[in-house]
Amino acid sequence: MFTLRAAVMWTVNDFPAYAMVSGWSTKGYMACPVCKEDATSGWHAGKVCYLGHRRWLPWDHEWRGKDKEFDGNIERRLRLREMVR
Repeated sequence: MFTLRAAVMWTVNDFPAYAMVSGWSTKGYMACPVCKEDATSGWHAGKVCYLGHRRWLPWDHEWRGKDKEFDGNIERRLRLREMVR
């Protein structure tokens, strides 16, 4: 007999399985499991697109203040609390 020791080195995230297990929709306007109802999404070329990625940058990052290079808005929202693992 021996003691087996193991470590998880990586995971493969299966979004359809995540939807079945958790009950959270992985399609449409609120597919992000971190942002949930606060997701910024829009319709473009027949598909749902997600915007607002600059909110994850540090507060004093230069890209937060640029509006013309992105979606026309200056990002003033705070980053969301990440999912508890």
